[in-house]
Amino acid sequence: MSPVTRNLRPLWQRRGRTLAEAPVVGARKSNGFTLVELLVVIAIIGVLVGLLLPAMQAARESARRTRCQSNLRQIGVAILAYDDANGSFPVGCLDKRHGGNPGGRQLSWSATVLPYLEQAALWEQIDLLAAYDSSANAPAAATVLPFYLCPSTSRTTSDREGSFVIQVPSAEQAMAAIDYGGNYGAAFVSPSANGVFLYNRAIELREITDGTSWTLAVAEDTGRGRQWDGEWINGENIFDQHLSVNEQQNNEIWSDHPGGAQAVSCDASVAFLSESMDAKVLKSRCTRSNEELLHIVSDY
Repeated sequence: MSPVTRNLRPLWQRRGRTLAEAPVVGARKSNGFTLVELLVVIAIIGVLVGLLLPAMQAARESARRTRCQSNLRQIGVAILAYDDANGSFPVGCLDKRHGGNPGGRQLSWSATVLPYLEQAALWEQIDLLAAYDSSANAPAAATVLPFYLCPSTSRTTSDREGSFVIQVPSAEQAMAAIDYGGNYGAAFVSPSANGVFLYNRAIELREITDGTSWTLAVAEDTGRGRQWDGEWINGENIFDQHLSVNEQQNNEIWSDHPGGAQAVSCDASVAFLSESMDAKVLKSRCTRSNEELLHIVSDY
């Protein structure tokens, strides 16, 4: 065999090896994860998930809060549009039901402003001569209105199921809920009925002498059911404030946003009301003409 031919043979042949001893081209030694390495990887993934989840939850709550703010802004603009057309805010509760008036219609401000929320067709379905919980108004009352619902609402009463208030004894079906209440005023402040959504009486802008930007029109009052008048068609979906934000769910400002609740003032501006806000200041924002702001400023 010539030297040239000999050099063309595979290296393993030139070294005197058999075919079984020939190296496998491209073969590498493969080692799997050890138990320690696997545990370290799992621990790192756990830490990353622990860091990311709060951030994701915060981002989701921020989006929900923005949507709630948009709802209140729409409501505030609708109230001002109603005022432009009618010369006053809507009546808070029309024909309130009570012992001397058991058959009261008890229709709400939030039903009255529907035409100004692009819901004129729904408004026309409401029989103004019938009660809010009558069979005549049952189909309209069962209509869920997303702009009346806070997406963060979770702490609901036992007679609230999602977007609905469960069936009342006199109604044919469940009614759609509302998470926002009209401001009846500050409780235990004289004179009473000192807010802007009252029983059987409409408030004009000129009566809001404390200032439209200071005086609240509508605020979160979330999670209410039948016993707490949580239907958007029910005129009792108003509140009077006595305690601080988020201290009492029934008939006061309450939300599931961390740290406070949102509200829209009589000029349609939306603000976040902190739980740390002094109750005295909060109540001053619920009255339309008591001039508490002057006293509050003088106290500091």
